[in-house]
Amino acid sequence: MTIVLRQQKVIAVALAPPPLAAGLGEQPRPGGARSERPVLRPGSPEDLKAIIVALLPATIPTDLMSRRGADAHLAWASIIADPVYEAVTIWVMAAWPDQMLDRVDTMARTAIAAAYRVRDGGWSSEHLVAVVAKAGKRGEHYQAHRHLGQAVRLVSYDALGFEPADESTPTRSVTSTLGRAVVADLRLALGEHGYMVTSAAAALLDRSIDLAVDHLNAVRVKSVTVELPDGLAGLALFAAARPTRHANKLDRITDVFRDLPHPTSVALAHLLLGTDHHPLSALLWRQMSGLAPAAILDEIAADWRGDLPALSPTMLAFTDRRRRRMRDRCRRGDDLHLAFELAGATDADRSPAPTAI
Repeated sequence: MTIVLRQQKVIAVALAPPPLAAGLGEQPRPGGARSERPVLRPGSPEDLKAIIVALLPATIPTDLMSRRGADAHLAWASIIADPVYEAVTIWVMAAWPDQMLDRVDTMARTAIAAAYRVRDGGWSSEHLVAVVAKAGKRGEHYQAHRHLGQAVRLVSYDALGFEPADESTPTRSVTSTLGRAVVADLRLALGEHGYMVTSAAAALLDRSIDLAVDHLNAVRVKSVTVELPDGLAGLALFAAARPTRHANKLDRITDVFRDLPHPTSVALAHLLLGTDHHPLSALLWRQMSGLAPAAILDEIAADWRGDLPALSPTMLAFTDRRRRRMRDRCRRGDDLHLAFELAGATDADRSPAPTAI
C-alpha cells in the first residue's frame, strides 16, 4: 500500500500545472490560506507582464522585428516552439476576442518582439498593449473607381430618382463635331495617303476626342498653383498629358485608353497630343488653334502615317516584325492602297474597339 501511494504522488506531481498557471492566478499558501494577490484578468496588461516575467526567453534579440531572411526565420522558429508564443497568442485572443484570426499572429509576434522593453523597464505594460493593438489595426482598402484620372463615386440604381433606360431606348451617337472635324483635317493633310484613315481609325479617333479633351481639363485643374493660377495651357498642357518619361504617370493619357491595346493607346496619344520631337503634330491642338490642315511639315505627316496602322485591329494582329515593316512603309509613303482596303473591309465586320469611359 505504501508503494502505491508514492507512485500516485509522483504521478500527481508530473501532471501538476506549470509554474506560470500558479503565478497568474491565486496561489495557495502552505498553511491553506489564500494569497492576497489579486486574480489577473485574462487579456489585461498585468496578465501580459506576468507572462513576460515568467516565460520570455532571456536571449530574445532586441532587433527581432527588423530582421529579414533566413536568420529571421530561424529566430522565429525557435520562439514559436517556446511556451511564450502560445501564452501570448492566448493572451491576444483574450484581450481582443473579436479580432480577425489573420491578425492574431502579427499581434503576438509584435508583443514578443517588444516585450524586452517591458522587462528592461523602458516601457510599461500598458504601452506595450497599445503597440500590440495598433499592430492589429489594418487600414480598410476601398476599391478606387476613377474616370479620366478623377476619383468617382458609384451610385446604386436604388438611389436614383428615375428608372434607368432599358435596352430598347435608342442611345445617342458618340460622334462629335470636333471629332469629325479632326478626322476630316487629317485626311486632307495626308493628301494622296488619306486612304490610311480607315473607317475603324476614324471611328476610334472620333470617340477618343472627347475623352482627350476631358483628360486635358483634368490635368489643367491639377496643375493649378500659386504661380499658375489657371494651370497649364497650350503645348505645355499637351506635353504634361503625353505618355513620356517626363510626364507624371497619373497624367498620361494612356491611362484613359487603358482598355485598348498598348500600341493603339500610344498611337492615339501621339496623334491627338503630339510627340516631344514634333509638339505641333497634335491634331487636337491644331484643330483648336485653327491651323490649316495642308500647312504641315513632311516629318509630321510621316509621323501620322506611321501611327495609323496601330488604329486598325487587322494590322494590330500582325506579328511585331510585320507591324514594324508596315509602319516603316507608311512613314516612307509607299503605296499601300490594297493593304488598307483589305484591312478596312475586315475591320468592318469587327465590333468597335472598347474605350475606357
